[in-house]
Amino acid sequence: MGCGFCGAALPNIVATLVVDCVVKPVGRRVDYVRRFHDNVEKLLEKKRELADARDRLLHKIEDAKNRLLLIENDVQNLQSRADETLSDMGTLEEEIQLNKRCVNWCPNWSWRYQLSKKAMKKIQDISELLDNFGQLGPVGYRDPTALPTIDFLCSEEFVVSESSKAAFNQMIEALKDENINMIELWGMGGVGKTSLAREVGSLAKKLNLVDKKLNSFDKVVITTVSQKPNFERIQDQIAQYIGFDMKNEQGRRSEQELWLRLKKEQRILIILDDIWEPINLKEKIGIPIGDDHKGCKVLLTTRRQLVCRAMDCQNVVQLGCLNDDEARTLFEKKAGLDDFSDDSIKILANQIVKKCGGLPIAIVPLGSALKGKTHHEWQAAYRRLKDRRLTEIEDVNEENAYVCLEASFDNLKNMETKTCFLLCSLFPEDDEIYVENLVGYAWGLELYKGMDSIKDVRSEVLASIETLKNSGLLLDCGERHVKMHDVVRQFVLWIASSRKEISFGIVETLPMDESFKHYTAISFETDQTDELPKGVGFPFTIPAWPPCMVTLAAAWGLTSTLLLSFYAADS
Repeated sequence: MGCGFCGAALPNIVATLVVDCVVKPVGRRVDYVRRFHDNVEKLLEKKRELADARDRLLHKIEDAKNRLLLIENDVQNLQSRADETLSDMGTLEEEIQLNKRCVNWCPNWSWRYQLSKKAMKKIQDISELLDNFGQLGPVGYRDPTALPTIDFLCSEEFVVSESSKAAFNQMIEALKDENINMIELWGMGGVGKTSLAREVGSLAKKLNLVDKKLNSFDKVVITTVSQKPNFERIQDQIAQYIGFDMKNEQGRRSEQELWLRLKKEQRILIILDDIWEPINLKEKIGIPIGDDHKGCKVLLTTRRQLVCRAMDCQNVVQLGCLNDDEARTLFEKKAGLDDFSDDSIKILANQIVKKCGGLPIAIVPLGSALKGKTHHEWQAAYRRLKDRRLTEIEDVNEENAYVCLEASFDNLKNMETKTCFLLCSLFPEDDEIYVENLVGYAWGLELYKGMDSIKDVRSEVLASIETLKNSGLLLDCGERHVKMHDVVRQFVLWIASSRKEISFGIVETLPMDESFKHYTAISFETDQTDELPKGVGFPFTIPAWPPCMVTLAAAWGLTSTLLLSFYAADS
C-alpha cells in the first residue's frame, strides 16, 4: 500500500518540480520581454511622480528652514533616498534608449529581459518611496535651545536707583506669591520701565537659585504692545518663545489655540511692555491667567495708572524718577566729569540736571552731548534749556524730556547724522531697524553729496549710527539693528512737525489728492493698500501693496530724489 502510494505520487511531484523550476521561470522571462515597453512607460510615469513628490518635499523643507525649524531625520533620509533613486534612473534610461535603438538591427532579447526586470524592480522601489511620502508628518521642529530668551542687560543700560531697587524687590515678591497672577509696573515715559522689567524677567528664570524653596519660571516671554497694538504680531512673538507656530496649512491659528498651548506651559511669565489702554488678554491675545492657568503670570508696563485699575492688577508697582544725587551722578558719568573738572562747569551741570527731571532718557543723551565741550558751550546749552517752554506738549510730564532731547539733537555735529536720526522715526513704533535699510534711504536721498559708491555711503551711515548710539539717542539691539525708544521717537516726530526746515512726516491716512511736494520723506501708516495717492507719480505701477513694509526710493514727480516709506498698520 505504502509503496503503491509513493509510486502514484512520484510523477506528480516530478511534474510540479518541472513546472516550478523550468516552466514558470521561462514564463516570467518571456513576460518580462513581452511587457518591456509597458514596463518602461510605467517606470517613466513613476519617475515623474517621485520627482514631483521630491520637489514638494523640498519646498516644505525650505519653508521650514526659513522659519528656523530643524529638519526631522526621517525627512532628510527620505529626501536622500529620493535623490539617489532619481539619480540611478539616469543610467537605466540610457541603457533602455540604447536597447530601443538597436532592437531593429541587432535585437538582444537577453539584454531586453534584464532591462525589463530592472525596470520592474525600480517601479517597486519607487512605489515604496511614494508610500513613505504619503505617510510623512511635519518636516521640521523647533530647536528648544534656539528659542529666544530674556538677555541680561549690561549695567550701563540698567540705571540702578533707590526707586528701581524698591520696585524690583516688590515685583520679585509678587512673582513668589502664588495668589498674584498680574503685576503692573507704571511710571513716566523714559524712566526705565522696560529695562527694569527685563531685569525681573532675567531673575524669574533663576528664582530657585535665590531660594531653593521657590519655583523658577520655565519660560519668560517679552513683547511690546505700544500705543497702536498689533495683536497678530504680539501673538507671533509670544508663540515664538514657546516654540509654537501661529500659522498652519489652513491659515492662521486662533486666540483659543494659543490659549490652549500656553496652558501646557507649567510656569511661564509673560511681559507685556508699553500698554496704553486696557486689554482683554484672553480675547485679544489668548493668554490664560487666574483660574484658567495658575502657572501663568503677566507683568505689564505702562505710563498710565488708570490701566492698572481697569485691568484689575493684584499688584501695582510704581517706578519713580532718579533722586537729585542719582541724577547728578549719572549725568556726570555720561558727561565725563570728574573731581578735576572745572567748578564752573559743575555748577552748570547741576543746573542742567534739574531740567532733566530725573529721567534717564533725558540725562543720558544730554550728558553724552556735552561731553568734552567748552565752558561757553555748557553755558549756551543751559541758556537754551532754561528759556525753552514747550507749551504744545500734551503730556506735561514729558516736557523736560523733550527739552533735553532737543538740546541733544541740536548738539549733533552734522546734518547727515541728524537726517539718519530723523529717518529712524519713520519706522513703526518699537521696530528693530535694519541699518542696511537706512543705507538704502541715504543712497536714494543723496544724503551724502559727491559719493557715487554705495559702499562709501554705507560707511558714512554706520559712522552716523555709532554717533547716535554713543549719544544715547539710539539703542543697539543686535548685529546691524538699532531701536528708538518710544519717547525719543515721539520727540523726533514732534521736532519734525515743529521745525520748518525739517520736511519729514508721518501720515496716518492717505490724503489721495495731496502731492507731498514739501516733504523729503513720508511714512504712511495705513491699511489702505489698494491704491497710491493720486499726487504721487512713479515711472512704474504697483498693482497691489502687500500688507508689509514697501520701500519706494528715488520716486519721480515730487522732488529730485524722494524717499517714501509705506507700511501697513496690520503688518
